[in-house]
Amino acid sequence: MSLRWKFSLALAAIVAVTAIAFGTVSYRSTRSQLYDEIDRSLAAIDGRLIGQQGVPDRGPLIGFDAQIVLLDGTIAGSTFPSPIPFSDPGGEVLGIRGATAFSTVDTADGTYRVRTLGVPRGAVQVGRSLEETERILADLRVRTLLIAGLVSGAAIALGLWISGRATASLRRLTAAAEHVESTGRLDVAVGEEGSDEVGRLGVAFDRMLAALARSKDEQRRLVQDAGHELRTPLTSLRTNLDTLRR
Repeated sequence: MSLRWKFSLALAAIVAVTAIAFGTVSYRSTRSQLYDEIDRSLAAIDGRLIGQQGVPDRGPLIGFDAQIVLLDGTIAGSTFPSPIPFSDPGGEVLGIRGATAFSTVDTADGTYRVRTLGVPRGAVQVGRSLEETERILADLRVRTLLIAGLVSGAAIALGLWISGRATASLRRLTAAAEHVESTGRLDVAVGEEGSDEVGRLGVAFDRMLAALARSKDEQRRLVQDAGHELRTPLTSLRTNLDTLRR
């Protein structure tokens, strides 16, 4: 995997984690606020009045349901589509005037947020369906994931652009080194300038190639001079040998 893709994927991962973390915090905060609002609406209903007069018609409880639970746990009346099973294992609500408890109950007709209010006769339960709330939260989850995906895609594109500009000099240096390796020629100029690390590396690379070229030229001149210096004595020796032979 190239350095460009490594940088882009790392940036995308950081952005995605940040977006998901922010979305999770936002989701939990929104969920808590929605549940608090439902609890406030349930608390605004006078459950004692229901306990005294029985379960009213649907008119006064538009958007809500209610049921009366006797001291033995049986349900005396209910407007829920299906009566909610009553559970008070600690005995903290049933028959205790003013005792209040909130719970989330799953039923065959959906999930309800229920407030249980203790009255002398037993308890009164007022509930509100969480269907709309869960639909809002589901939509929020989808939006959060969608935004995280879009932001991550944008981060990949931005990372490719930034890393492409950042690694362009390195690619030129690599190409120059490969050219020198394949051809043996040292007259390659990278031409990088700048005060950053890559710019200094380009300048150092050019200077290194120039130094190698000078060293190669000096070696060639040394071999030529040595050959010239050796040629003169050899010529004299050859002449003397010819003279002696004659």
